[in-house]
Amino acid sequence: MAASGQHFSSEDCKVVLNEILDTLNKEENVAQLDEARESAGNDMLKTMQLVFPLATQIEMGIIEKYGFPGNGEGLVRFTQLVKSYEKYNLEISQLNEKLRAILIPPLPLQPPPTTSTAATVTTTSAAAAAAAPAPEEATIVS
Repeated sequence: MAASGQHFSSEDCKVVLNEILDTLNKEENVAQLDEARESAGNDMLKTMQLVFPLATQIEMGIIEKYGFPGNGEGLVRFTQLVKSYEKYNLEISQLNEKLRAILIPPLPLQPPPTTSTAATVTTTSAAAAAAAPAPEEATIVS
């Protein structure tokens, strides 16, 4: 089940992903991650500085038990294996999606422009088009 020189199967991958998810969802870890998220707010840079280090420490501690180096290189190797397995295994894809949902906060949606602004732009564009003379021929610049 180790990654260093031994076979790491898709079943092994499921076990590790489930253990990571279970550990991240433990009450004490949820509290730490929520506190870090609250401190970061909607600032992605702060999220990377506060939330990601906590989560990666947890992940590295788990993957090390399965033969990966307990550092950034091991996490990269594990992530690459997950990516390769998730292409062909729906369960791994779903587990990895759950992991990403924990690690990557949803982006805030920007509200669409108001109707009055869009109408103004359309009216202005239509007025400008009506005022300009129609070109006789177009020049194609290559």
